[in-house]
Amino acid sequence: MNRYVFRFVILFFVLNEHHLHAQNAGQQTFLSLTFPTSSQVASLGGIDQATWNKESANFFQNPATLDARNNNSFFFNYTPLSGKIQNSVAGFSHTFKNIGNFGLGIQFLDYGVFENTDENGYDLGETFYGKDFSLTAGYSNGLTDHINYGASVKYVHSVIEDYKATGIAMDAGLIFEDTAKGITIGIALKNAGVVINDFTETSASNLPFDLQAGIGKKLIHTPFTLYLNLHDLHQFDIRYPKAETQQQLIIDSSVVKEKKYTFDKLARHANLGLQIDAGKVLRINIGYNHQRRNELAFDIRKSMAGFSFGFQLAIKKIQFGYGYSIYNISGGQSNLSVSFNINEFAGVRKM
Repeated sequence: MNRYVFRFVILFFVLNEHHLHAQNAGQQTFLSLTFPTSSQVASLGGIDQATWNKESANFFQNPATLDARNNNSFFFNYTPLSGKIQNSVAGFSHTFKNIGNFGLGIQFLDYGVFENTDENGYDLGETFYGKDFSLTAGYSNGLTDHINYGASVKYVHSVIEDYKATGIAMDAGLIFEDTAKGITIGIALKNAGVVINDFTETSASNLPFDLQAGIGKKLIHTPFTLYLNLHDLHQFDIRYPKAETQQQLIIDSSVVKEKKYTFDKLARHANLGLQIDAGKVLRINIGYNHQRRNELAFDIRKSMAGFSFGFQLAIKKIQFGYGYSIYNISGGQSNLSVSFNINEFAGVRKM
């Protein structure tokens, strides 16, 4: 069975090659699929492909992380955004002996209630709402003693007033772990799929496709783990063009050669992270997102934009987590997480 599923995962990567060149056409929708789904992910810069432990929330990052360690695990993550916008994620994982590991999750993004006005701002006395919803089902199994493969399918739905869009997306990934050397490596193809129904007949929406990879290195005999997570590997140049780079500068009647920004183009794919194990019950995370810093920080004062911080605290078999991501001097975004394992409360032995 493992052989056939593994071939399916590889085939999935090959058949979706056309997505690597399709993201510039139209606009991406269902962007809630890109939101951090746990406090740890948020505190490491928004991506984490190199964590493989008992927390089932990781399967939203890479379905291959589902395994017997997170059998019968629940998790919940809450993210209050600007205004009254709220994003919630919840999930559960279970392992069936001799079959594999399964995960089920839901994500709900509530944009709140809006007043309906005309083009002049006159209140029409009506209100409308906007919501995004996704349902995810995932499966994983072991390829070797150190490697897991996995895949998940997502049904996504978005509604804004009377406009609705629906899509089917899929993730597929591999993860490798060498506990003796303290190395974890993961790779995942995320949100490949199709938009079944678009908002309007003329809309050309795309799913937020991404190809990600990550490596974590535990420094032996220390409490430190270093992370390097890479995103948008299917597209080299992901710089958001600024006005000054969109026009050629003319000095002394000669055209100045435009900068190539090679290092910046490379750096925008990378998120850096540090995890500190401060005892058996506390983990502290620090992250840096170079793309976020360069796109969202104010040029006159970048401050700590792009950095993120957080912790995970275990209290009586319940894992609590908090992450804070700084966007610019005006503020940032918090993530609150809770997870627990039913087996630990019931005293059930691990599989």
